[in-house]
Amino acid sequence: MQRFVLVAAALAALAVPAAAQGVIAPKGAQFEARLDQELNTKRLHEGDTFTLTEHEGFFHKAPDALKGAKVDGHVEQVSPAHMGHGATLNIVFDDIQLADGRKVPAPLALTSLKALEPKKHLLRDTGLIVGGAIVGHKVAAAKHGGLAGAAGGFALATSLKSDIDVKRGTILHLKLTDDLTPGA
Repeated sequence: MQRFVLVAAALAALAVPAAAQGVIAPKGAQFEARLDQELNTKRLHEGDTFTLTEHEGFFHKAPDALKGAKVDGHVEQVSPAHMGHGATLNIVFDDIQLADGRKVPAPLALTSLKALEPKKHLLRDTGLIVGGAIVGHKVAAAKHGGLAGAAGGFALATSLKSDIDVKRGTILHLKLTDDLTPGA
C-alpha cells in the first residue's frame, strides 16, 4: 500500500511540470501588435479578416514565445456611420501564429479601445454651432435668434456621425485572457 502511495505521489509530481511546460505564455501577459491593413467601417463587411504582427513595444515587452507572432482575426457587427447612427465594429481574435510556425487559439483582449473610436470633429461641430448662432441672429432679427440658431447647429452637429477608421500600422495593446497553450 505504501509503495502504491509513493508511486502515485511521484507520478503527480511529474505531471505538474509537464502541465507547466504546456504553457506558451501566461494569462495576463501583455504585448503590442501592429495592424497589417486598414480597418474602415465604410469598406468592411461582416467576416472580413485582418492580421496583427507582434511589435516590440516600449511599455509591453512580449513574452519570448510571442516574439514575431502574427494574430489572425475577423470583424463582426460592422456598420458604417450615417445621419443619426454611429459606426459599429467588433473585432474577434481567432488564432496566433507563433514564430516557430505553430498556430494556437488566441485568448486575447484589447487593453485600450481608443484606436477603435470614431474620429471626433470638434472644429466642425464648433463651426456648426457658431455658424448657426450667427445665421439665427441675422435671419430671425429677434432677441433669441442667435440662441435658436446655436441650438439648430448643435442638433446638426450631434446627428452627424463618423466612421471608425483604424489605419494600417496602428499599434494595438493586447492582453492574454487565459494561459496560451498548444491546445487552448
